[in-house]
Amino acid sequence: MLSHLKNYAYRSEVSPEHLVHMTDWLLQWRKRDPDLSFSIVLIDFKSPSDLGNALGAKYAMELIRRVGSEINSALRTTDMFSRAHVSSFWVLLPKGDPEIVLRKLEPILLAARRDGMDATQLNVRKIVIPTDIASDVTASEIFNQMQTSDH
Repeated sequence: MLSHLKNYAYRSEVSPEHLVHMTDWLLQWRKRDPDLSFSIVLIDFKSPSDLGNALGAKYAMELIRRVGSEINSALRTTDMFSRAHVSSFWVLLPKGDPEIVLRKLEPILLAARRDGMDATQLNVRKIVIPTDIASDVTASEIFNQMQTSDH
């Protein structure tokens, strides 16, 4: 029944495919309930290979794992957490304000940077739905836009 949760280390972690599915589901639900809102946050430490080169591969992977665990622990049980790449973390916030979540995560991200993750660029992006996107967009389009955005 919960096979999509197998082999995930964190309490609210789901596969990237499940996160896309749930986001598409929420987008469809919005068509029936225009007052429904949700947010998506991307926390992306670019170039994990730079981390490995600067810190050593084993320490870099442990640091990334620890940061993911701390991010996930800081989230509400209703939020969804996913990792699309080694050092990219996605959070789906039903009825959540991304600014509140980012303030909660700020100490975690600052500590990670002090522990050596400053060897790579950190990108944090957020989208609030319905205000930040067109009404006919798909979840895949949202995630692709967030990954490739320069801001």
